[in-house]
Amino acid sequence: MNEATYSKRDKEIAKKYRKELSLSFVLYVIVLLVSITYAKPMADSLLRTLIVMTPVIPAFGALWAIVRNFKRMDDYVRVWLLEVVAISGAITAFFSFSYGFLEGIGFPKLSGFVTYGIFMGSWCLIIGIRKILEREK
Repeated sequence: MNEATYSKRDKEIAKKYRKELSLSFVLYVIVLLVSITYAKPMADSLLRTLIVMTPVIPAFGALWAIVRNFKRMDDYVRVWLLEVVAISGAITAFFSFSYGFLEGIGFPKLSGFVTYGIFMGSWCLIIGIRKILEREK
């Protein structure tokens, strides 16, 4: 898939997606900063837990934007992206599985954010590799 293969419809879909996702990320950052500011000095309590979890609300907006984007795509782009997601998921699962053995011998436990970072990093890497390979065809 190169630049010439994108239709006007594809570009409009991508523009809507970027707009919805960007809005969610901006809201996420604002809510995250506010929640950290208020929750950090508080003692452990239910209210503190609820405040710490508030960034999940705008993150749900990102999830909503992603689902809407998949529903708008044509079948070719949807399959292309789902292949990327599947490969990224497999890489992440392989890493998690392998690292689990290392944790068994004393390596530090990793945060879920590390796993998320590996998934997103492998997603970006696979998209980059596929675009380079498809450009060479």
